Amino acid sequence: MTKLSKKRPISAEARVLGDRAFAAITAIEGIALSLESQRRFASMRSRNLTPQEQRAEIIRAYADAKRPR
Repeated sequence: MTKLSKKRPISAEARVLGDRAFAAITAIEGIALSLESQRRFASMRSRNLTPQEQRAEIIRAYADAKRPR
């Protein structure tokens, strides 16, 4: 019988992708970021947002896009 190893849980911060990693993954999948998304990532990078702040900004951008005008 094999022993189960005790692994440390992965923190939420370790799961956040940066803009370059996200762009690389989407490029492999054949998806391109819109100009608006590229600008959003550049803005977040220049403001040094925390992972939680980045998530909130992305969620807010998509929530605003879904609202009827």
